[in-house]
Amino acid sequence: MSAIGRLVLLYVLGAAAVAASADSTAGFPAAPTDLRFVHPLPIKDASSPRMLDGDELLRIGDIHEVQNHLQEAMPYYQRALTAFRVTKNRRGEAASLMRIGAIQERQGHTRAAMESVTGAVAIFKTLPDKGAYARSLLRLGHLSEILGDPVAAERSYEQALALFRQAHDSQSWTEGATLLGNLRIDDGRIEQGLALLDEALRGARRRRDLGQQLNALVIIAGAHVRQERLDEARRLYEQALRLAEQQRDQRAEVGIRVALAHLDAARGFHQDGILMAKKALALYQALHDRLREADTLALLGYLHHIQGDLAGAAEHHERALALYRALRDRAREAGSLVNLAVVYDAQGAPEDARETRAKAIVLLQSLSP
Repeated sequence: MSAIGRLVLLYVLGAAAVAASADSTAGFPAAPTDLRFVHPLPIKDASSPRMLDGDELLRIGDIHEVQNHLQEAMPYYQRALTAFRVTKNRRGEAASLMRIGAIQERQGHTRAAMESVTGAVAIFKTLPDKGAYARSLLRLGHLSEILGDPVAAERSYEQALALFRQAHDSQSWTEGATLLGNLRIDDGRIEQGLALLDEALRGARRRRDLGQQLNALVIIAGAHVRQERLDEARRLYEQALRLAEQQRDQRAEVGIRVALAHLDAARGFHQDGILMAKKALALYQALHDRLREADTLALLGYLHHIQGDLAGAAEHHERALALYRALRDRAREAGSLVNLAVVYDAQGAPEDARETRAKAIVLLQSLSP
């Protein structure tokens, strides 16, 4: 998939929201760092005169997870897992493992997440609820992609799609088709991926599901960028942008705006790209996302440079550099120093360029293992 497509997908294809009901496995909630059970039985909440059952523990964990209190959610999910295993409640055990796996993924422990979700899939396969089994296969496929195994990911997605078709679950089928289409595009099978995504987009439009329309449009637009159909890509990104604004989804909106800024630059419309990037910058500032704010400042530095505005380029790269330093992101700091050195060279200041480039080299060497 193109770099633009990957960037937008960071915002619009996040994990599904956690199910509100403890015994629901729709969506892919969050969960902890490992599977050590730090709360031995009997399980009793300090504020309650009675023991909490697995469903209640899951619900408490869900409340913490929705608020992004992952460290607080994890022990409740682990205790729920223990409780369900004690009572031999296999569905509850699988639901707990899905939640644990989702938190592990969000905390960056992808292999641990894969282990948890694989356990859940094995359990769901033995239960009557094939919808839960299919949804767990989607999560398994997603993790396989992250771990660099597209063959396993495609197998899981295809199994899930077959189950969703059997159950006439068009909404879940569209979700799975979007993931599989994206995978095939990323694998270079663009026409196969587009055919699947076009079908998913039609289904989402029939059901007036704006979120699924948005996801499909972003991936289809990215595929057109990859094929250098830039005008068509821009048209599709603009459709996606309108949907994001309609849903007041600022995360999706800002990702699409950054993609459009890159696309405008590639099409030679540098001023349009600058205006789009400035809107994205304001959104990141409103979202208090300092890393993406710095990335967008670096993008603006690049756009000003190719437009010939070297003073504007230096200003934005310097602001990006200051933010990366504040965030202690040494790799990006080195990249900003390189960007500044290029600008200094273009400004006819070779001494400043050499000094700045030397700082970047020192930083990069410090990052070497």
